Amino acid sequence: MVIAMAVVIGFQNSWDISSVLDEFNKPWSVLLGSAVAILVLGLVDDKWTLRGRQKLLAQCVIAMVIVGSGTVLNVVGLMGIDVPLGIFAIPVSVLWLLLCINALNLLDGADGMATTVGIFVSGSLAIVSLLNGNAVLNVVAAFALCGALAGFLIYNRPPASIFLGDAGSMMIGLLVGVLSMWCSHKETTAFAAAPLAILVLPLFDSLAAIVRRRLTGRSIYATDRGHMHHLLNEKFGRAGTLWIVAVACSVSSAAAIASTWLHQPWIAPLGAIAVLAAMVGTRTFGYSEFRLIAGRARHFANSFMVRPQVCETKKHERAVKVQGDGPWQDVWEPLVDFADRQGLASVKIDVNMAWLHESYHATWRSIRLPEPAMQSLVRVPLFVTRGVGEDSERVPIGRIEIIATSSEDSLNRLGDFLEHAGELQTQVEYVVKKIEDLQESRSRKGKKVVDQGVSVPVDNDALAKMS
Repeated sequence: MVIAMAVVIGFQNSWDISSVLDEFNKPWSVLLGSAVAILVLGLVDDKWTLRGRQKLLAQCVIAMVIVGSGTVLNVVGLMGIDVPLGIFAIPVSVLWLLLCINALNLLDGADGMATTVGIFVSGSLAIVSLLNGNAVLNVVAAFALCGALAGFLIYNRPPASIFLGDAGSMMIGLLVGVLSMWCSHKETTAFAAAPLAILVLPLFDSLAAIVRRRLTGRSIYATDRGHMHHLLNEKFGRAGTLWIVAVACSVSSAAAIASTWLHQPWIAPLGAIAVLAAMVGTRTFGYSEFRLIAGRARHFANSFMVRPQVCETKKHERAVKVQGDGPWQDVWEPLVDFADRQGLASVKIDVNMAWLHESYHATWRSIRLPEPAMQSLVRVPLFVTRGVGEDSERVPIGRIEIIATSSEDSLNRLGDFLEHAGELQTQVEYVVKKIEDLQESRSRKGKKVVDQGVSVPVDNDALAKMS
């Protein structure tokens, strides 16, 4: 990138080279050093696979070094209104860099996707910086990154012969994160809506992953197949995925550029909202996360409408097929019947099988749960067998969680459930086997077969014994 910057500057005879070199001071030195550091971090992760918290800690240190060198967001400007951050300036700046680093890293799961997004993001930031009258070096750096990624895309497009890996994707995220902070109006540190609109696609993917994992009770570091590139690949194929991403980035970037050029701050968020609405509305990406949020919001709203006398007896149920179309309702519905008959406070099932692109989450609970000190809680892990013969292994795929109000009677009911948990595990394995057979059949036929309602022979008699 530095070589590309030097070449571009050399062709600009009208620019004062000495003044440009004067700008290559502490912030730029820190940025280049940080880029090397995160490159090394990515190489270590690609080689030995670091734990999620280890990688996050190293990213935090790198981000804090950059912020400590003076790259800080002091003001956030949205819709023409400037909001001073005050004491929150440093943590918000660090958080922004972490979001950008991980957003581009998470996108790098499909050939050419992170590279394509990086081209649009860096190119748009260069144009916005130019319109805002930023320093020449900022503009040249963004254009240089855009050009480098465009050349790399030749080898990274499907089927890719060279890959970014964590080293490349995290470094791109760091660079666009810093450049987006520098592309604000000249001589200010305000952060407007334009950079947010330009980065809307990778940020949306990251935030959706956080929402999906937090609302299903999974670890924030858990792996799944619910990212944007997974769903787009499944629906449009590898080449189609790049076209969809390119169109979405074009819309959001064009809106950000128009917003800056016309001095109309409302255009940038409008373009970003249009992209997100199209993604969610067509169920291309974000629809399951939207349902999870809507279900949680509806439960919260209903809690204000229920009379105190029925808070513990009135139930709220929601079930979301986060990904896939497995017949999990044949396991879930008997569980709800058991919980209802036994007067339990809550029952929850969460399943996540990344290798099958299957994810299911369902909850049934009282409007008001008993106090934590009065809860009897049982968690039963769910396992399936992968492989055959000596290569087979038992792998966890999720859990069932049951809560009852603590009493001698409730403990007996939970004991009954545990006695028959083996039969329930058998039904879970049967559902997984049915999903595997369906996917194998679809793969053999070379096309997607519409599931016309799979009938899974659930042993209802065994589940009924739990009552």
